[in-house]
Amino acid sequence: MKLRLAGMAGLFVVLALTGCDKSSDETTEVRRELPDWMSDGEGTASTGSDSPFGDAPSAELKLQLNPGDRFPLRKVVRQELTQSTLSGQPDVSYSQLEIMFAISVEEVQSDRVKLAVRYDRVKYQHNVAGEAVYFDSTSPPAVVPIGVRAYRDMVGDGFKFWLGQDNRIVDVEGFTDFLQRCTRDVPEEMRSAVMLGMEAGSGEDGIANFVDNSIGLLPYGVAQKPGDMWERPRYVSRPIPMQIQNQYTLQELTDSEAVVAIRGNISAGNVGEASSDSAQVQVTGGSTQGTCTIYRKTGLPKASQVERVVNMVVHMPTAEFRQQKRVSTTIESFPVVSGGSVMQVGFDQPAGLQGNYRQ
Repeated sequence: MKLRLAGMAGLFVVLALTGCDKSSDETTEVRRELPDWMSDGEGTASTGSDSPFGDAPSAELKLQLNPGDRFPLRKVVRQELTQSTLSGQPDVSYSQLEIMFAISVEEVQSDRVKLAVRYDRVKYQHNVAGEAVYFDSTSPPAVVPIGVRAYRDMVGDGFKFWLGQDNRIVDVEGFTDFLQRCTRDVPEEMRSAVMLGMEAGSGEDGIANFVDNSIGLLPYGVAQKPGDMWERPRYVSRPIPMQIQNQYTLQELTDSEAVVAIRGNISAGNVGEASSDSAQVQVTGGSTQGTCTIYRKTGLPKASQVERVVNMVVHMPTAEFRQQKRVSTTIESFPVVSGGSVMQVGFDQPAGLQGNYRQ
């Protein structure tokens, strides 16, 4: 017996989209004094005194933005969900969400910066339980499936958020209204599931995920040199509680760019499980791995590629199924535009994402 999605529609909307990262405000950075990891109260990264990089030059990686700056980004989230079945033949589902959006700098204060996000184009496709869906906001079908209507209506819309000195989101403006506008054409009984999936993929938490995997990984207020390491724990509360412990290593530092390696472990959250109807989903473990290249001039990501593997168990009254979700998130940025219109770029797929997906 396969675990069909009909009884778990709300849950799979979440699983088929990018993870919803409710990150805690607490950030811990540690210093490595070989051979052990030792925590210090100031959140200083490793000194690298015994590093093979020796006396390599160091630099503080930080945001340097000006009011009026706009930068277009493309984010591609490809997911593969593999689930065991009683027949022994695994069920494999795929989804891909591709978003073109622009972030504009509206205000810069001494301790925070206000940014506005606007969505310009969305492509979404999935193959779930034999059902294939394809949507492109530039050429929508006559009848748009309910699950993607919110993506259609988010184009040309957006909201605003504030980043604090530690490169974390401290406030969000207009997100609730934005979400309501995007789901106005979704039946009320399905709205919660669609809103949760949309929030995870492209809304407040999608932006939080983008920040955490790019801007938010910068070690605030500390000069770094190649070989230095730091850590940031993150707690994810929705849709499935989990704890993520990422370690960052500055691999390369040039006059124009910094390359950061990302590795981490995923464990079950301290409390709670994701549930839908009679099914509960619990994380049993996982890992994170990737790299992020940052422009030193602005502190913004040039490119980021992060893969997350999450192992889970689905508990039902009469059966138990194992799942593995593999999420590959690619972020590309394009040249900053000061005061002008946002540069429009194509939507060609990045290398390695063609696979089972349409161009």
